[in-house]
Amino acid sequence: MTASSSDNSISRPITQDLEAAKKQYQYNYTHIPPLAMVDELPGSELFSNQWIYLLAQVLKAIVVNTIITNRGNRGSQSVRDDVKWFILEALIKGAIPVKISIITQLLPIIPKVLILGLSKDFRELDDLFFSMIRENGLKIFQDSLDRVTALLYKGHPTGHVSNLQDYKQIFPIMKPEAIAQTFQQDEVFAYMPVGGYNPLVIKRVNTPGDNFPVQEEHYQAVMGNEDSLATAGEEGRLYLADYKILDGAINGTFPGPQKYIYAPLALFALPKGSDSHRLLRPIAIQCGQTPGTDYPIITPNSGEYAWLFAKTVVYIADGNFHEAVSHLGRTHLFVGPFVITTHRQLSPSHPLNLLLRPHFEGTLAINDAAQRVLIAPGGGVDRLLASTVDNSRVLAVRGLQTYPFNQAMLPQQLKQRGVEDPNLLPVYPYRDDALLVWDAIHQWVSDYLSLYYKTDQDIQNDTALQAWAAEAQADDGGRVIDFGEDGGIKTRAYLIDAVTLIIFTSSAQHAAVNFPQKDLMSYPGIPLAGYMPATTLKGKVSEQDYLNLLPPLGQAQRQLNVLTLLGSVYHNKLGEYPQQHFTDPQIKPLLEKFQSHLQQVEATIKERNLHRPPYEYLLPSKIPQSINI
Repeated sequence: MTASSSDNSISRPITQDLEAAKKQYQYNYTHIPPLAMVDELPGSELFSNQWIYLLAQVLKAIVVNTIITNRGNRGSQSVRDDVKWFILEALIKGAIPVKISIITQLLPIIPKVLILGLSKDFRELDDLFFSMIRENGLKIFQDSLDRVTALLYKGHPTGHVSNLQDYKQIFPIMKPEAIAQTFQQDEVFAYMPVGGYNPLVIKRVNTPGDNFPVQEEHYQAVMGNEDSLATAGEEGRLYLADYKILDGAINGTFPGPQKYIYAPLALFALPKGSDSHRLLRPIAIQCGQTPGTDYPIITPNSGEYAWLFAKTVVYIADGNFHEAVSHLGRTHLFVGPFVITTHRQLSPSHPLNLLLRPHFEGTLAINDAAQRVLIAPGGGVDRLLASTVDNSRVLAVRGLQTYPFNQAMLPQQLKQRGVEDPNLLPVYPYRDDALLVWDAIHQWVSDYLSLYYKTDQDIQNDTALQAWAAEAQADDGGRVIDFGEDGGIKTRAYLIDAVTLIIFTSSAQHAAVNFPQKDLMSYPGIPLAGYMPATTLKGKVSEQDYLNLLPPLGQAQRQLNVLTLLGSVYHNKLGEYPQQHFTDPQIKPLLEKFQSHLQQVEATIKERNLHRPPYEYLLPSKIPQSINI
């Protein structure tokens, strides 16, 4: 069947293709128990050559920067020599694999590097890394990468910084992002909950709550005597970031220094008035869920370094929530089961399979790599996040299991947190831009599905679609919580909403939480773990106390490298489907309409950015089609 059918021929028996797919795409519930992931990655799900080359280019920049930091003298010619000798050492020590199967790939490259030398832009390394990854595959390449990494970080800088300028030594070639100049400012701290890397936590409240006893003097010290805490609550101007989900998290110790994580509360308020450009202001922070001497309320008047310390504790909590919950749990692991179920239950020519498949490119591969490497013992999560790796994995599971599918629709999510009204919270770039993209995707999905399902009865009669829905939520299937309508899909309206959510999460939602990792989270002033206990706040906090809370230089270098890598690979673009992907001529004008809609969204966001702190993560031109990094 092609995507040009418009009758009940959509319903079809299980074909041999589907039987083969069921053997290839099998569920595993032990990789990150009890979540559904693919057992063994099918060959058809491997990363494309285009993606590998993009990754190789980013790796090149990171590797060169790290070599120069750890073993170079930074002179223009000696930089190239330092890189050349590092590659020679990696070859001699077997860190770079030279299997017979890839010698033909490496032979033209290695002599250029070792004999002729490197060009100024180190472009030869692009080819070297590309060949290593493509010919070995990521699974085998990881073994090599571990050995290369051990050599790469030999001689890395150590110890805590005595001032922020000390972090400059990990940026010999790469430049710090702009956030390095502004992260300490209250305006930036208050902008993060609405336009930062995790704009998904803040909620409107009437009062801070009994466990966060902010007093009138705390509030008026920031907002002035003409305003009051009670008035702000009544008028919808009070907002809370609560990280209760982190309460009881186990502090990590890998790779050596003791790390700390807390479950803080942070209160923000909007000033009175009708100005549509009013920004939130930070009022107070409590570094734990239980008030008292261990967790005093800290305000901008508590002292410069006490306030910086408390804000950093919130940054740490926000970063850990972001990585485990908002990013891994609620995008990668949220979408993964639908990839498996779609292959197992919908034939390649089924209209829904055709619509979804481009939005799944690379997702199983990156999820598989994440569970084997990034969130494995000794991996990036274990090294960089504040709690133990087991705790981080549990947090990802809790984050996903507290995110029921039917409550995850963007408009409903905003309403649940009381942040849907721009009259109450005028500057919330994530909300405003996300809704534009959501509406564009929703219209496209509606137009597309309406070609094949004229009535609700058509939906109910499609046995393949119903099998897809049943398996997605089944205990021996995708284990998607709260999916469907009474166990199936009853209406076209529901199917449109559901597919919109899957595509939105695969594209825009992931973009919103992935790409700020480079811009906002790679600089160590916004750390992923604390290295001083929050009990420090019970006494006078010195500048060195604050600096000791930040990552030691070795950890800072790893944070820079990992988050730069994750936030730099832009592969494919929302709305750009492969040539000839849709064969039904009826689809062409609908797709052109969608692409035009996205161009209008782009123009609107650019116009908005002229009148607010710029927010570019939901520009359609910067939204990949799928979760592939």
